Amino acid sequence: MRPYLRALNLCLALLLVGGATAQDTEDLIFLRNPSFEDMPRNSQPPRGWTNCGFPGETPPDVQPDPKFEFRVSKPAFAGNTYLGMVTRENETYESVGQQLGQPMKADQCYEFRVHLARSEVYLSRSRKTNQPSNYVTPIKLRIFGGYSICDRGELIGESALVDNYDWQEYRFEIKPGDAYTHIILEAYYKQPIMFPYNGNVLVDNAQPLRPIDCGTDLSLPYEEPVDAVAITDPDKQIKVQPVVPRGGTQTSPATPVGNAPPKEPTVRLGRTEAALKEGQVFAIENITFKANSAELEEASEDALQEIVGFLQENDDIIVEIGGHASRRASSTFANDLSTDRAKTVVSYLKTYNIGFERMLPRGYGKSKPVCTSNDMECNRRNQRVEVKILKVKGK
Repeated sequence: MRPYLRALNLCLALLLVGGATAQDTEDLIFLRNPSFEDMPRNSQPPRGWTNCGFPGETPPDVQPDPKFEFRVSKPAFAGNTYLGMVTRENETYESVGQQLGQPMKADQCYEFRVHLARSEVYLSRSRKTNQPSNYVTPIKLRIFGGYSICDRGELIGESALVDNYDWQEYRFEIKPGDAYTHIILEAYYKQPIMFPYNGNVLVDNAQPLRPIDCGTDLSLPYEEPVDAVAITDPDKQIKVQPVVPRGGTQTSPATPVGNAPPKEPTVRLGRTEAALKEGQVFAIENITFKANSAELEEASEDALQEIVGFLQENDDIIVEIGGHASRRASSTFANDLSTDRAKTVVSYLKTYNIGFERMLPRGYGKSKPVCTSNDMECNRRNQRVEVKILKVKGK
């Protein structure tokens, strides 16, 4: 590598790891696409990763579920997407692999940090009964080192059972017995295995492998490396004198009340005016569909364009598009119809260059009515579309 290119790469790496030294950075082993970013999709691993699962079985998924087939809706911990893997009751399980940025060193201990969670819902068909099944039983993440893609040369790390539904950071001490060039991340069952079962694990925000002393206590909080010299923000040293109006008296500067955090910006969408914060739901008027169909009516155009403008103006949010159905329909029909209608709205919004990864369709059926009378007006109000903010990036 030419000297100036090597220097440039080193500078970029230093930026990634804060105040680490050049020597520290050279020893880090980087992964490609460690946040598993890609277009959300089913049965295809994210770019930079190769499917290492069983022949004849579907590969892992890039979640959250874009078509809402598996009902996986958890927002990513980092970026927009993450890896979803399952185990199955037919003794098959999913895994992905890739070549490392540089080989591991034999008998050198490394720390590997990654965020793991379990989805509350991960619907698929049972391989034994061919009936719908929720792959929700807790499983673990195993790590292998090898010499080629999908080569399970040595099991070098594994997590405890991942039973948490929120994202949590897991820290592994890895000690390879050889200079492995490839890594595999694998979903696996609780051990010992009495009977194989359907489970899921979500993976996000993998960090570079960092050399550590063997036996380091990884239960202690991790501290990012910092520069030796503290940097003082010069703007904070400026003292502002209040302006005295000519002929008037000096006024005291306003005193902040307590330690109240700044208020979230208030926005309006549909008939709802509220703070732009996670969990906020906006009810949308005038999105209508043809009877017993997911086909939009022309009268919906203005309301849909309002959502387009809202998402274009607030490009730092991820939303759920929720479909709701009439109480008059059967539960099965209401669930299917509300889901299809939510998907139709998402497809419409996507034509305006709003990323699929920013929108999650979800059908609520008739589970959340806004009224319970049997008149036409109540029926119309219950057949509605709502926009729910799932995540505000940077918060």
